[in-house]
Amino acid sequence: MATDSSQQHPSQKSRYWRWLQYIGGALIVLLLLAERVGWVPLPILERLEWQAYDLKVRGTLSEQADPSLAIIDIDERSLYEIGQWPWPRATVAELVETLFTEYDAGLLGIDVVFAEPETALWQQHWEELAREHPQLNDLAPPANGDEQLADTLADYPVVLGYYFQASRQPSDPPSVGKLPMPARVEESTPLPFPTPERFTANLPVLQQNALSAGYFDNPRVDADGVFRRVPMLQRWEGELYPNLPLAMLLTMLGQPSITPMIGEGAGVSQLEALDVGGFEVPVDARGAALVPWYGPRGHFDYYSAADVLEGRLEPGALAGKTLILGASAPGLMDLRSTPVGAVYPGPEINLSLLAGMLHQSIKAQPPWVLGFELVSLGSLGLLMVLLYPHLNAPLLLVVSGVLLATAVGGNLWAWFQGLALPIAGLLLLLVAQMLWHLAMNFLRETQQKRWVADRFGQYIPPQLVEDMVESGESFGLEGEERELTVLFSDVRGFTAFSESIPPSELTEVMNRLLTPLTGAIHQHNGTIDKYMGDAIMAFWGAPLHDEQHADHALEGAFAMLAALEDINREFTAEGKPALAMGVGLNTGPMSVGNMGSSFRMAYTVMGDNVNLGSRLEGLTKAYGVSVIVSDTTTEQAPGWCYRRLDKVRVKGRSTPLWILEPISRWESLTQSQREWHTAFEQAMDLYHAADFESAERAFKALPDQDDAPTQMYLERIELFKADPPPSDWDGVWTHTEK
Repeated sequence: MATDSSQQHPSQKSRYWRWLQYIGGALIVLLLLAERVGWVPLPILERLEWQAYDLKVRGTLSEQADPSLAIIDIDERSLYEIGQWPWPRATVAELVETLFTEYDAGLLGIDVVFAEPETALWQQHWEELAREHPQLNDLAPPANGDEQLADTLADYPVVLGYYFQASRQPSDPPSVGKLPMPARVEESTPLPFPTPERFTANLPVLQQNALSAGYFDNPRVDADGVFRRVPMLQRWEGELYPNLPLAMLLTMLGQPSITPMIGEGAGVSQLEALDVGGFEVPVDARGAALVPWYGPRGHFDYYSAADVLEGRLEPGALAGKTLILGASAPGLMDLRSTPVGAVYPGPEINLSLLAGMLHQSIKAQPPWVLGFELVSLGSLGLLMVLLYPHLNAPLLLVVSGVLLATAVGGNLWAWFQGLALPIAGLLLLLVAQMLWHLAMNFLRETQQKRWVADRFGQYIPPQLVEDMVESGESFGLEGEERELTVLFSDVRGFTAFSESIPPSELTEVMNRLLTPLTGAIHQHNGTIDKYMGDAIMAFWGAPLHDEQHADHALEGAFAMLAALEDINREFTAEGKPALAMGVGLNTGPMSVGNMGSSFRMAYTVMGDNVNLGSRLEGLTKAYGVSVIVSDTTTEQAPGWCYRRLDKVRVKGRSTPLWILEPISRWESLTQSQREWHTAFEQAMDLYHAADFESAERAFKALPDQDDAPTQMYLERIELFKADPPPSDWDGVWTHTEK
């Protein structure tokens, strides 16, 4: 016979869901690993990495600037006072000369290029003036501006700037100007530095008179347009040329050779850093260094070029300083987007890189970073794939929070140690795994909860369904043997009670009676087995395992009695008779599961111990008490005070057992109750020792002579005094009725 999938045990479906969780979690890990090795590009991950890097940069900016570094700024005020750019070369020469002669600057880098000869406007004007004023023909024409600037450059330590062009379009002119001398780089094999296709450099007369030059273009701008790293060298016709900050550093150090430092990582050898005269510059495999951002725009000192030319600076304001001449005026197009500002002057980018080399504060990304990231993603991903399917939502969130804090904390620690380690992959792994497993756990638990509610909702309280799902236990409907506590209750005199009310009210009265009694059982985690008219059968310890099933069953029994008192107050107020109830409890091994026929099934308990529970309920009327339990129940719930009622042999069982009445929890007993209990137990000892005279005196000495068991034993003693039991009497009383 085919099995209906809706009847499939949740543990089987749970295994399918769990395997789906494993597979989905593993695919997330494999996808991220494939992205890291370049097999599956994920642009979003790259952008997340950029954003994480920018956050770290902005969160760790320096508060102090190096006072030995400054920018001579071609700002808007300078353009207003001196004129629009480009300025006459004579003006630039005057500016350079003023920096060194009037303010004693140490080194000047120029972040602009002089690629074309200056138009001889003065010469043209001179010819016009000479025609208008013949007396001027005896005077020499004004000096050439390029020659003036070249003569000035020859007298002072100046590093010019120029730029490469990564690719050349058919409409582009050929390269312009003269490149400086290339850097001396000790390459054993050609390294993968960028190879541009065109350059725009300074006029030969200018370059020949300058100490050196460096390019200020950046072919490594990220796809989002943000400057984060700059290549330190570019290759042109087999020679390597430094960028402007590196050219300035080489000039300061006397033009030492550059030694590439090769590192091992992820099974390959790659460029790791450049040794520049003892200064180590960390670079990536393509020779680009991360710009060491120190602060937002204006972190370094800015001096207006107009103030320099007009002599408005304090004497000694620039003494010994390393300067970069560049433009911050918006119209000159030297503004860039950076992690610390959307509009950032190019000269300050170059000065930041120079400061990073001088202070050795450039973040490194050594070759082993890729291997470290692969191992981190793989090991952490494996941990989450194996662990997360077994965690509930709160614990999963806590573990994810701990892992997230550990990953972020470790990454920040590495950052402060000078390492720029990737973090986006780990963050995406943590978030994706957390969301995936939360969703799958929710779906799996929802399915299991629905299955449990469908099968057990009619037997157990709704809040227990949640506990069953969260417990992770397997709740089968197939039969199994467990140690349980069973309860039988029966309302005494209900037949006469029902005859006193109209038949039309009977259903309402039954509901009013059974609802609070059922609530009392559910309140103490009991499972309703069935209703039998006014009688209830319930049990504890299944479907959810309960180590305190006997204790909870006793609490449920007393809660039922309390609920009956409340019902009786309502009934008597309505003129109806009050009801009494007997409750029997027994603990022992029982068979529990879905039992019945192909037409109707019920989750129930069966066995000899179940029958005994029913017999005990039947004895409550004979002994005049509300609750009777077996000695096995007392063994499982030792926190209660019991009095022995009798040693009996019930119908259907040949083995005698003690039946007892639970009084209360020990800690709730009053002193008078303790004394009464001790006296009653002593009287029982005398009775079972067949010392009936002493037992009679002991029972008659008890304060409550209306107590039904006390009166029962006094009557038995009278019988035994008239007709003594045999010498081998064992004190067992045999009941022949249920």
